[in-house]
Amino acid sequence: MRTLVSLMVTAGLALIVGCAEETPSRNHIPVLKERIYLLQEAIKSESRAAIDSLLSTDILKVEQGSDSLLSFCWGADRSFAFDRLGDCAIVYTDQHAVTECFVMDSTGTRGHPVRLSWVYQHDLWLLQRFDIPEAGDSLTTGE
Repeated sequence: MRTLVSLMVTAGLALIVGCAEETPSRNHIPVLKERIYLLQEAIKSESRAAIDSLLSTDILKVEQGSDSLLSFCWGADRSFAFDRLGDCAIVYTDQHAVTECFVMDSTGTRGHPVRLSWVYQHDLWLLQRFDIPEAGDSLTTGE
C-alpha cells in the first residue's frame, strides 16, 4: 500500500512539475524563497493587505484568502503562537510551484505542515491555494 501511495505521489508531482523538455530556470528559486519570506512576515504581522498582495485571484475559487490563511497559521482560536514557515521544500516549473513548509512557533515547534501552491502570473509568483498535505503525500518527508 505504501508503495502504491508513493507511486501516486510521484505521478502527481510529475503532473504538477510537468514533464517539460527544458529544465525550469533556477532563477525562480530565490524569487520563490523571497515570496515565502514575504508571506511569512505578512502572516506574522497579521497584515491582510500584505497577504492579499501575494495572492492570485485563483485563490478565491477555492474560497480562501488572507483571513483563512491567518486562521490556518494562528489557529482558529489563536492558540498557536505563529513565528515562521520553516523547513520548506520547493518543487517548481516555469509556471507552477509547490512549497511545503511547517507552521512553526519561536521555539521551533511544528504546529502543522502546509502546502502552498503558487502560480506564475503577471511576472509574479502568487499564492494560488494552501492546504495540509495528506499523510504519505509530502515533499518534506520524501514519502
